[in-house]
Amino acid sequence: MNNSDTSNERRQDTRYPMATSLQFHHGPSKREVPARSVDVSDSGMLMYVPATTPVRAGQSVYVNMAGISGRSAATAGPVQATIVRVDRADMTSKGYLGVGVRFAAA
Repeated sequence: MNNSDTSNERRQDTRYPMATSLQFHHGPSKREVPARSVDVSDSGMLMYVPATTPVRAGQSVYVNMAGISGRSAATAGPVQATIVRVDRADMTSKGYLGVGVRFAAA
């Protein structure tokens, strides 16, 4: 059976492209890490982080949402999130990792 007509999209919220510089606090290393948002939704975001950042799925981070337009003042500061995906495909050629995070429920 060919599943090429079936989407693997599991996100429930619409993603909006957004290229903004931001910072996140990586709990395990206790470091502030620069990042660049790629897209954002109500429930999460995709961001690019330096390839040397020691991230893995399941880790807790705090994303500083101050640079993300459209966020209310109540959610403009650090937002707790969980890393759900780390894409290492561009690590060597482009020097960054794609990191997907899911925001904690308010």
